[in-house]
Amino acid sequence: MSRPYKDLREWIDLAEKLGELKRVKGADWNLEMGAITELIGREGKYPPPAILFEEIPGYPKGFKTLFGTTGSVQRMALTLGLSDVRTGTQLIRAYREKSKVLKPIPPRVVETGPIFENIDSGKDVDLYKFPVR
Repeated sequence: MSRPYKDLREWIDLAEKLGELKRVKGADWNLEMGAITELIGREGKYPPPAILFEEIPGYPKGFKTLFGTTGSVQRMALTLGLSDVRTGTQLIRAYREKSKVLKPIPPRVVETGPIFENIDSGKDVDLYKFPVR
């Protein structure tokens, strides 16, 4: 698996297909997200799923927050582009083997692309616009 996903949106779709993601809509960023994450972590299912908070009150449509992206062997393997990994030991072995043949990707300057979808600069920079504090 050399390129298992092209961006975070695709990673989320793949994690959901693996049964590794739980979506929560309407949770407030202040106290509720943290409490819900804690409660889901205590539900008994181990490892707990990644949690995607959507439709966050007081924030524009489309703003989301993702918790627990690498909290399981499956999600870590997905993130690292490793396949056929089920245990922590297999994950370590697969990563060690992959790291032996990794080749640096040279930087490339682009004029367009998803990275340019949201740009704030100068006085428009406001870290409080994100639903996590």
